[in-house]
Amino acid sequence: MWGETFDDFESEERELAVAKQNFMHEPANMNFTFPSLPLGIQPVEFMNSHFGATAAKNMKFRKGTTTLAFVYEPATPADKGGIIVAVDSRASSGEYISSKSVMKILDIGDRMVATMAGGAADCQYWTRIVAKYCTLYELREKTPITVSAASKYFANALFGYRGKGLSVGSMVAGYDKKGPQIFKVDSDGDRCSLKVCSVGSGSLNAYGILDNHYKPKMTDEEARKLGLRAIMHATFRDSGSGGVCNLCHITPTEKIRLPPMDVSKLWYEFADELGRDIVYDPRE
Repeated sequence: MWGETFDDFESEERELAVAKQNFMHEPANMNFTFPSLPLGIQPVEFMNSHFGATAAKNMKFRKGTTTLAFVYEPATPADKGGIIVAVDSRASSGEYISSKSVMKILDIGDRMVATMAGGAADCQYWTRIVAKYCTLYELREKTPITVSAASKYFANALFGYRGKGLSVGSMVAGYDKKGPQIFKVDSDGDRCSLKVCSVGSGSLNAYGILDNHYKPKMTDEEARKLGLRAIMHATFRDSGSGGVCNLCHITPTEKIRLPPMDVSKLWYEFADELGRDIVYDPRE
């Protein structure tokens, strides 16, 4: 600019070099430690005494949710294919429903998400740590991070706190240069790649629908209806799941979030498709 000297340019270059050194490096998250509880209380003993099996009934740390994801190929040239991620929206604290509008599909990247099952605070905190790592990686390497690398970092971070009382059951799903991928990650640091996956207290009910109706090749409409149907059945069979069904469709080019669907309305819609009343008849 007008009036600047060579010393000013050198000063700006030094400031830029310092900024790169301080902010454009891999974050050392494994050195982070949670602050201790007051009076020297041990975290594991504290959790067991207040939320364990011997605790008072109203203090038990019970959880409930249903999340699912599956990979499918397009059945026709007009379909996009990719990954369907569907979740419910209920947050429960024992017998008390604390919220009916929780978003359990958390963004990690432009075409990558993580689901939330287990302790809400644990899932939200560690998902943000992973999202920050992925953003810094892309800024440093000038290329998008793969789903495999993001899930591996997630699992390694949780493995460092294994046995410390964390409650995380998540799926990292996304589309990268290797194609659509889904990785299941839990608080023990375990990680596995799956094509069809469901996590949560209602996962067995969701698996029952997926095992019967899932096909490797489907139209986009069939895949979305399958995700909605599986979550709907899980919410009506699992008391820890409910609210609305949030659905995300990840394609090779974009991430589409569909409007939330009330599971009660979905129940009547699917009953009309079957041409029967929703009341259970034991003679059938």
